[in-house]
Amino acid sequence: MLFRGTILMCLLLLVAPALAQVRQQIDGNAQPRPAAAPEHLDLDQQPVDIDAGHHADHHAMTRGEHQAFADQIDLGGFRKLAVFEGGRVKIIDTLAREQINRIYGKTSFKDVLAGDEGLPRDQQRFYKYDPTFTYLDLIFDKPYYVDKPLIYVEVLPLRERLIAHLPADEREYWKKAGRLTYAMLHVPEVRQMLMGLDGDLTMEKPMRQVRVSIIAFEGRKQEVAIVSPMPGDDHWIDIRTGLPVAVDQEHVPQVDTGTMGATWKALADAWRAGDATRVNTLLAELVNEAPAVHPATYPGAWRLNAEWIYNRTEKFTLGWVAYLMATLALLVAFYTQRRGLGLFGIACLGAGFLVHTAGMIVRGVLSGRWPIHNQFESFMAIAWFAVLVGLVLMIVKRQWMFGAAAAALGAAALLVANTTAIPSNEVAPVAGILATSSILYIHVNIVLVSYALIALGFFVSLIYLGVYYSRSAGSTDAAKLAIAGLGEQQVATSGASGGASGGGGSADDGGPSSAALSGATSGALGGGRARLLNDLDKAQMVVLQIAFYGLGVGILLGAYWADHAWGRWWGWDPKETWALITWIIYLIAIHLRLSAGVKNRGLTTAWLSVIGFGVMLWCYWGVNMLLAGLHSYA
Repeated sequence: MLFRGTILMCLLLLVAPALAQVRQQIDGNAQPRPAAAPEHLDLDQQPVDIDAGHHADHHAMTRGEHQAFADQIDLGGFRKLAVFEGGRVKIIDTLAREQINRIYGKTSFKDVLAGDEGLPRDQQRFYKYDPTFTYLDLIFDKPYYVDKPLIYVEVLPLRERLIAHLPADEREYWKKAGRLTYAMLHVPEVRQMLMGLDGDLTMEKPMRQVRVSIIAFEGRKQEVAIVSPMPGDDHWIDIRTGLPVAVDQEHVPQVDTGTMGATWKALADAWRAGDATRVNTLLAELVNEAPAVHPATYPGAWRLNAEWIYNRTEKFTLGWVAYLMATLALLVAFYTQRRGLGLFGIACLGAGFLVHTAGMIVRGVLSGRWPIHNQFESFMAIAWFAVLVGLVLMIVKRQWMFGAAAAALGAAALLVANTTAIPSNEVAPVAGILATSSILYIHVNIVLVSYALIALGFFVSLIYLGVYYSRSAGSTDAAKLAIAGLGEQQVATSGASGGASGGGGSADDGGPSSAALSGATSGALGGGRARLLNDLDKAQMVVLQIAFYGLGVGILLGAYWADHAWGRWWGWDPKETWALITWIIYLIAIHLRLSAGVKNRGLTTAWLSVIGFGVMLWCYWGVNMLLAGLHSYA
């Protein structure tokens, strides 16, 4: 008892200071209060001129003409062209998605369908543009978008300030839209208000987001590096200038890009003239010319196609559909003992795992490393390893319940990755600090494996709790008897034995009486349920014990690395604190298993597993998002 009380007291002492580190937040779309002053929006820079870049033969397109033009453009091969941006080689489709997302907050721009402009907002239909089309359109015909709701303003309080000068009915429209026009941000009232917010720390993050959107829209320092490096060099070339990118020298000689430079200029002219036929011809020429300029340094087609598939499958997160089907099939098979349904569930689980694995592999190829170095990658890796362990347990234990737990975990993880903007979901170079030590690399991997086991243990514990609290009233339904894992023959034998011993057989058919059958089946169900709970308890305990020891080793390795990197073993950084709290919860679970005074160890372990999973999620996700600390890069 003294040991248990000491553990609980330590937990309370750890939680109190950790909770105190949560920052104050603003109303509306809550954002954390930063520690540093915001960067300037550079509003003194000359805004985009509506007439800038237009040739004499250009005419401003109407909304209908613009949408018709977009329908005629064939971007098929052009999307897969290689381009250098953001420190890595990617395809145009990826660059376009990332660029439009920086501006618009989503990867595809939607504009009101031509003819619906005058209708109420809830009655308007929308035209969805291809990201690559919008990317090229912003390069060739940016003035078209000056008065379009393209600039994403994520935080509601800032959005309300930016539109405060408008009439009430217009304010309501723009408040719901969530996006403002570029022109709206350059009226005197808004420019003055934005400059006044320059010292408001509560608006630092919202202002930074708007700044990123504006800079991306204006295309400052934007390069179109689709010419691969010359042999012996590693600098890609901007097709518009013929100059290598990412070169620090002031005077760099131009590089011969063959006919690509002239093709690009002709493409710009044809695009501004609205000549869709000519545009398609020139796009096809670029697709043929790009790999031929420096073929020795141009990426292989297989790599470009792999990235295209990666984008089209939403980073392979569409595998959540197969995982979900596996979850439903295995749960139903688990309760009904229908072998065919179980095999179907296993097949769906295998398909989901293969898609998940393919996503990990392609991500690794695109990034050039084992993909665990940021929030998105580690999240996918945790789910992948947990599903793998669940699959192994299902095969070894020959129990569909482990497959159901693994499938449910995989479905939840991939669905979250598919529907939410997890930080660092774009493929990017790894943070420098994460590539400085092999000890750090091992530390991160061990901690992620521990998190994966905690997640799997949570789903096994959920099944345990579901079985524990779904008590049967002794029904003779064969499907309910199957919960206990009993076959029909076993039920019949049990019922016949009860009838013989009780002497209650029917005089007409010699079978067991209904009372005897009810008593027999109730007893059989209870015994099978007990065995099932025992198996689940053993499984959750094995998984959580490994997670406990793994997390302990991971914390120790992290402390060892911190001593070399930061000059101290432990500094009560939020990540360190909450990792220790998570570890203590599982220490309590293991301690209670050994305590004689605990009556229902399985149930206690299951609930502690649920609590521990919640704390782990906060440590893994919440701390990174809401608390300031040395682990913010993770």
